[in-house]
Amino acid sequence: MIERLFWESRGISIQEVVYLEMVYALIIVLLEVPTGVWADHTARRRLVQIGVGLEWLSFVVILYSFTFTGFFVAISCSAVGSVIRSGAENALLYESLQESHDASSFERVLGRLNAIGILSAVTAALSGSMLAQYLPLDWNYKLSIGSLLIATVCSQFLVEPTQREMEERLTWRHLFKGFQFVWSNKSLRHVTISFLAAVSAFNFIDEFWQLYARDVSVPIYWFGVISSGLLLIQLPGQLFAGTIARFAPSERWLKRFGWMMGGGFLVIGLFPNPIGIGVMGLLALLYGTMEPLYYGLLHHQVPSSIRATTESSVSMLWHLGILLFGVVFIIGTTGSLFLAFSIIGVVVWIVHATHP
Repeated sequence: MIERLFWESRGISIQEVVYLEMVYALIIVLLEVPTGVWADHTARRRLVQIGVGLEWLSFVVILYSFTFTGFFVAISCSAVGSVIRSGAENALLYESLQESHDASSFERVLGRLNAIGILSAVTAALSGSMLAQYLPLDWNYKLSIGSLLIATVCSQFLVEPTQREMEERLTWRHLFKGFQFVWSNKSLRHVTISFLAAVSAFNFIDEFWQLYARDVSVPIYWFGVISSGLLLIQLPGQLFAGTIARFAPSERWLKRFGWMMGGGFLVIGLFPNPIGIGVMGLLALLYGTMEPLYYGLLHHQVPSSIRATTESSVSMLWHLGILLFGVVFIIGTTGSLFLAFSIIGVVVWIVHATHP
């Protein structure tokens, strides 16, 4: 909650913040798949440990930085740490469950872990804003450094599954194996494209709900409640994704939720009013459910030898999807914010209609 205020206090302008965000996104796109391939050819727990350690280092660098260069180094460490963990974490989780003959509970366990992450984010946001009223802004970063140091130490106790399929020789072809696996499976390909359209679209709820709330005359003192609410409402979806998968195949749920996601965007765009914030809450609930459902569907099918590679490939496509929707959103905003939301809803529906 106080991140931008702290950056500003260190002399980082809004324009420089945008540059740093671009650097972060570029590192993610460029390294996502190579690090996924790396995770399939080495001990995944080591990559998780390196990733957490780099995240801790990024906060240390930021705490002592007063220039753009220092923040550039910190953001780069954070991006590399994030991309190294991407793919490796879920692959390690799935194969640990598989070794315990409990792979069928992957969606449930992943949902619970994501729920813990959401609660942590809400707690950090609320406590950070409260501490900022009574203590210097850098105290939040000192607490984060302490938390990440504990996480780094805890990561040393991770155990690598003993039963893993690994290809010994690493070639350039491995960079494309994840894409090839998804593309060669027609059903998985259609579900993946539809899923990515829906979750990429939700990013624009996450980024621009404040502007929507302002434009429909929601008082600003409600913004903190709305921000926490959009996170907390994802919890039921994360926690019960594994349960609803027992009643119908994940593919069916994902398609239904995708259609609803597109419909929600149309409602908030065509009928702008404070009720639209409630519709955004419904979309957040769907988003929270779709993520563990899709990754469960993916990991139940992908071979162990390309597990991290394939998830990293999907993650890269997710980021590219956000960039493409960004172009659509910018075009829409030449008319109005509401038109932009409506156009995104239409695009999501078109994607679902063309990938039944």
